[in-house]
Amino acid sequence: MKDRHINFSYLILFISISLTFGCQSQSDAEGQTPMQSVAAQIESAEVVRDSLLVTIESVNTDPFMDAFENLKQYNYTRYIRTEQFDDNDFMVAFTERSVRYEGLSPQRRFTVLSSDSSGAYDFGYFRRFVSENVEEQDPEDLTPFLFPEKPAYLSSRNFEAYSYEFEADSLMLNITAQVLEINALPEEGDGKNIRKARYFIDPETNELIAFQLERIDLAVFFREESNFFMHIQKTQEGDYVPYNTRFETRIIVPFRDPQRFRTVASYVQLNKQ
Repeated sequence: MKDRHINFSYLILFISISLTFGCQSQSDAEGQTPMQSVAAQIESAEVVRDSLLVTIESVNTDPFMDAFENLKQYNYTRYIRTEQFDDNDFMVAFTERSVRYEGLSPQRRFTVLSSDSSGAYDFGYFRRFVSENVEEQDPEDLTPFLFPEKPAYLSSRNFEAYSYEFEADSLMLNITAQVLEINALPEEGDGKNIRKARYFIDPETNELIAFQLERIDLAVFFREESNFFMHIQKTQEGDYVPYNTRFETRIIVPFRDPQRFRTVASYVQLNKQ
C-alpha cells in the first residue's frame, strides 16, 4: 500500500508538471501572457464597438422615421391582434381585426373587414392599452418610443455598461440585412433602462429597415418591461411605410399579479391616393 501511495503521488506530480509546462508552452507559442490576452480581448471589443457606433452614426434613418407619416397618404388594410397573458404565459383574452383605411384626413374612411375576440381583459393599470374604438384616424407612430433622446448606449460614459456586436445577417422580406446588437451587461449595465437594441440595415442603401428595443422603466410602485419592434417596407411608389409592428409589455405593481400584453399589426394592400 505504501509503494502504491508513493507511485500515485509521483503520478500526480508528473501530471501537474506536464500541465504547467504545457500551458507555458502554449502561452509562449502565442506570445502572450494571460494579462496580455485579456488586454487584447478588451482592445478587440473596443474596436468592434467603435466600428458599430460609426455604422449607427452613418445609417440613414429618415425612411424609418417618416414611415407612419407616409402611411397617411395611402389606402391600406391593417390587421391588428392584441393579447393578454397571465403570469404562466397562458392567453386569457384576445381581440383581432382587419380594417380597411381609405381617403385622406380628416375625411378618412374605415371599414371593418373582420373581427374576432375571446376572453375578458383585466386591464388594471394598463386600461388604455386596448381601445375598443377602431375609428382612430391613423395608427400611433411607434418611432418616438423606439428612439428616445440620447439613448444611454450611445454615450461614452456608458460604454462599459453595454456589449456591442455585429450579428449574423438576417433576411427581412427580400433584403439580407446587416444586424447590429447592443446588450446591457449583467452587472455593469444593471439599472440602465435600455436592455437591448437591434439595428437591421439594408447594406446596399445604408437605410434602417427594422429596429428592436427592449427596456425597463421603474417607478416607486410600478415596473414596466417593454419590447418594441418595427419593420418597414418600400411601396411601388417608392415610399417607406410600416410593414410589421410589435409591442409587448409586462406590468408589475404591488398587491396584484403581473400583467402582460402583446399587440402585433401588419399593413398590406397599399395604394397611394
